[in-house]
Amino acid sequence: MYTIGQFSKIGRVSTKTLRYYDEIELLKPMRVDKDTQYRYYSYEQVLKLIFISELKTYGLKLEEIKVVMDKQDSDLLKKFLRNKISEINEEVQNNLKLKDSIEEKIKKIELGGNIMEAKKDLKVELKEREPLVVISRRTITSMSNISSVIGKVFEEIFKLGLKQEGPVMTIYHDKQEFDVENADCEICIPINSKVNMEKSENIKELSGGLVAAITFIGPYSRLGEAYGTIVKWIDENGYKSVAAPFDIYLNSPQSVGSPEEFITEVCFPISK
Repeated sequence: MYTIGQFSKIGRVSTKTLRYYDEIELLKPMRVDKDTQYRYYSYEQVLKLIFISELKTYGLKLEEIKVVMDKQDSDLLKKFLRNKISEINEEVQNNLKLKDSIEEKIKKIELGGNIMEAKKDLKVELKEREPLVVISRRTITSMSNISSVIGKVFEEIFKLGLKQEGPVMTIYHDKQEFDVENADCEICIPINSKVNMEKSENIKELSGGLVAAITFIGPYSRLGEAYGTIVKWIDENGYKSVAAPFDIYLNSPQSVGSPEEFITEVCFPISK
């Protein structure tokens, strides 16, 4: 038997981590002394601890690791690992596109461009939008996780046998301030307006109305230019915002070669 200190050194994890594993019943000590409350671990548990650490290095969550260990299910483990590979592949593609954007910025600087160059062709348009039937998912999430939420909405469309009828939209419901790590977002994908609304609680109709809009070409990280321009225009032209702003993605990252080619319509619902 090993003391918690010895087991910590063997497994190269802190005693605090081992106590947490005990608390969540991921790896409980073989024995706990009734008088001293000292934890003791067996030789057989060394492999379990190493296995846990290995799966953590692959990026699996502790709750996923616990399910695998509880069920001893190799098929489930393969599913989790394949999901992780998909996440890594997506991250690799995003990093490659980021690399392209950085190289493009370097080229502009070398050509004598302003390092904080703003787009000079941003034009605010007034548009009357029609009501739109969508399937949506609202969540508090990191902006880096948006693509995952979009994927879940597409999964529901597929399960319900529905068809996408327009570009993906993101509505930003944040009231006071925007938190990139905890944004209040609603992903919406238009579907056939004649669909049975009772098919899913996530099917809804977005109201139409007047919007101030800018069609922005460039990386999502620079959409703030469009937002700032619209807010200024609304103030200067006697309008007021009446609902949460939203973005409409007129193309997808998968369909273009560089973030510089992203086309996004930024919309603010307004009234006089």
